[in-house]
Amino acid sequence: MHLYPICGIFWIIVGSVVIHINFFSSVVSYFVIRSLPLVDGEMYKIWSSPIPLYLSCYVFNVTNPDEVMQGQNPKLVEYGPIVYDEIYEKQVMDVDEELDEIVHTTTSKYTLNKKLSVPISRHDKVTVLNPAYIGAISMLTSLPPDFLKKYGDHIPKLFPNQSSIFLTVRPTDILFDGVKVSCNEKKYPELKMICETLDSYPSPAFRRSEKPGVYYLSMFQRTNGTIRGPFTVNRGLRNISRLGDITSYKGRRIQTVWNTDDCNTVKGTDTITWAPLIRAERFVTMFTIELCRSLEADYVKNVSSHGINGLKYAGKAKIWYPNNTKCFCQIEKDVLQCLPQGLVDIYDCQKMPGILSEPHFLHADPSLLTYAEGLYPNESLHETYIVIEPYTGAPLSGSKKIQVNLKLEKLPVKLLSNVSEGYFPIVWCANVRSLFRN
Repeated sequence: MHLYPICGIFWIIVGSVVIHINFFSSVVSYFVIRSLPLVDGEMYKIWSSPIPLYLSCYVFNVTNPDEVMQGQNPKLVEYGPIVYDEIYEKQVMDVDEELDEIVHTTTSKYTLNKKLSVPISRHDKVTVLNPAYIGAISMLTSLPPDFLKKYGDHIPKLFPNQSSIFLTVRPTDILFDGVKVSCNEKKYPELKMICETLDSYPSPAFRRSEKPGVYYLSMFQRTNGTIRGPFTVNRGLRNISRLGDITSYKGRRIQTVWNTDDCNTVKGTDTITWAPLIRAERFVTMFTIELCRSLEADYVKNVSSHGINGLKYAGKAKIWYPNNTKCFCQIEKDVLQCLPQGLVDIYDCQKMPGILSEPHFLHADPSLLTYAEGLYPNESLHETYIVIEPYTGAPLSGSKKIQVNLKLEKLPVKLLSNVSEGYFPIVWCANVRSLFRN
């Protein structure tokens, strides 16, 4: 998960090796558990120290964009990995002794790792469905019908040298660096309303430039250096089984994103801090801010990582079963509108259009694989998992994997009048953690 100081490594080795010797097990277990709560001491220093991670992304390159606009299904070729070094940091704001909780925020800073990425020259390009175009069209469809008719065909004018629903850009630009968006009202006065809306209510996917009316669009730049939270997390001093549990997010213990209090309740860890698992639990719970919800990972098996024993947990299909996901459906005109199994609309969570899934629609409705060619779901490649050292709760390795999709559908505007319809993958990324990262 991250590089522990020598003392942290020592306790992990003690916890995983010595504790198995029956004569010493109860004594060692006692001292290990006493060292774990997040109070002043070595483990608190470890918890509050910067953590090095990887973000590894694969962009879905569309090889037949013109044909898609004429009704054919998309053909996709995965381009990657494009790997970024991530430095994940916590900023402690307060400690609530009564509730045994720490109040903190987090930030992540990303830097392209050229050594671990596929070679990328300045001439290398990928073609992807334009998320800003689809988002703007989605916004117009929520307004009276005249708005789509009046402004829908003008949206492509925001993108210099682009004239379709697709963008052909450098892969690093669509991920973090940004694709230029220009509100040139002098040249295109018909953009006035759209540009005023963009200026007053900028999408999180847009970064303002120093030049008025010029923005940069990317998938993840909004996360680079941005403060997240605040969160409250249990210290585990009073109850070691609660160690690392996130108990509130953005000041709320129960969010207002979903349809029920149960699905809105903030619970689970951040996947970095875990309570000790003296016995293998059937499942563990993590809170995922990308989805504004908790997810369960089921026990899979005991594994060994670099000679240290761990318990492997992984996200399984039951996460997406309808009886577990109805409360995450949107309500329109008092009617529950549910997406196909394996998909979740994140607009209310992230305030930007997007539909998330597991990579290659793993664990999703099989019908989703009939739209785009080039998707091959594979648990060994695409599942989210965590390996936890049981006696210390130290994460030995793990990978959280999410795919971003958009819904493409026919609408009465020039560029969308003949398109094929379906859920269109854009990119998938793995947030990779390893205790043994070099």
